[in-house]
Amino acid sequence: MPALLKTLKNKKELVSNEIYLLSAVTALLKVAETLPHFLSPYLLDCLLQVVRLEKIVLEFGPSSQISLRVSSLKTILATRLAPRILLPAVMKCYSEVANTRKNCLVPLMNILKEHIVSMEKEHLISHQSELTAFFMKALDFRTDHAQDDLEEVGKTETHIIDCLISMVMKLSEASFRPLFFKLFDWSKTESALKDRLLTFHRIADCIADKLKGLFTLFAGHLLKPFAETLNQVNVSKTDEAFFDSENSTEKSCLLLQFTMNCLHKLFLFDTQKFLSKERAETLMMPLVDQLENTLGGDEKFQDRVTAHLIPCIAQFAVAMADDSLWKPLNYQILLKTRHTSPKVRFAALLALVEVAQKLKENYLVLLPESIPFLAELMEDECEEVEQLCQKTIQQLEVILGEPLQSYF
Repeated sequence: MPALLKTLKNKKELVSNEIYLLSAVTALLKVAETLPHFLSPYLLDCLLQVVRLEKIVLEFGPSSQISLRVSSLKTILATRLAPRILLPAVMKCYSEVANTRKNCLVPLMNILKEHIVSMEKEHLISHQSELTAFFMKALDFRTDHAQDDLEEVGKTETHIIDCLISMVMKLSEASFRPLFFKLFDWSKTESALKDRLLTFHRIADCIADKLKGLFTLFAGHLLKPFAETLNQVNVSKTDEAFFDSENSTEKSCLLLQFTMNCLHKLFLFDTQKFLSKERAETLMMPLVDQLENTLGGDEKFQDRVTAHLIPCIAQFAVAMADDSLWKPLNYQILLKTRHTSPKVRFAALLALVEVAQKLKENYLVLLPESIPFLAELMEDECEEVEQLCQKTIQQLEVILGEPLQSYF
């Protein structure tokens, strides 16, 4: 083993000679296949070499012999070793590569994920606190690299969150609840950097996607903080930058995106009347006020409104399922059609149509209130808004199945 690991450490020679590289990988694979229980003294070194091979292997392409053998090797390490042996080695390996060789984190997380997926229930329960402590540390990756390229950090974080979710999906409700609130508290404790919030909102979005309707059991506590976040990251309400870093605007845009996506999923999978009157009132203004949040410039604003905000508001209306709540929501959207900026008026009209599309004939009760606002927009000074208004009226006629021209 020491001789074999020494061979694998000498990357220059391996890279220059493909047969030599293949032989070294195959030798390690055979040892791992036949003697997995004797690996423990060398396990950390094995992991370090395997995760470093990933980058070299990429150049050979996914169907090459060498790629196939490296992935077999990762699978054997992930599935043939007991958690009490593998987990401490993975955690040590993480500490060694987290800051120096960030590209090694992805293969390492994949090994851990595969291990968690194949773990037996009782093993998972006995190692849950150890794994939780590890994730608390690993999820600080974004905070530890707060100044790095956001896209790169995001890619690595995706794999850490994926790995966490593979554990979440195996937990019972009773064991998931404390973990979720632990993460929730963790996201609020970092006083200087708010990057943890980004990570937490992203985790919440991913968990909502996986747990679907079950997520409403845990999400009650999130609504107030989410509403506060929406207000704090709204340039029409505050001039202060939310993050203390050079790329504060990009981070704020991301935070809004994760928050709206998570809320959208909550409303989408809500079959249990999760959205009570009180909860709906908590979120109504923070969401509608996002229609005038021009953070990140015109292009970002338009993208965010059409891809994230409007679907969220429309699904919010569906989840309310109550005309006493639809009225104020509709009215607040209508008020935005009197905003000084044509971009905001345009966005408000788009939101109006989307809400009507979701509510279908139920929108009829809201129509009398909407007509005067639409009549004003027919005369709008901005040509684009005026055209959109005419289109909106046509769409409403289709949705409601009756002509509206007589109202104007």
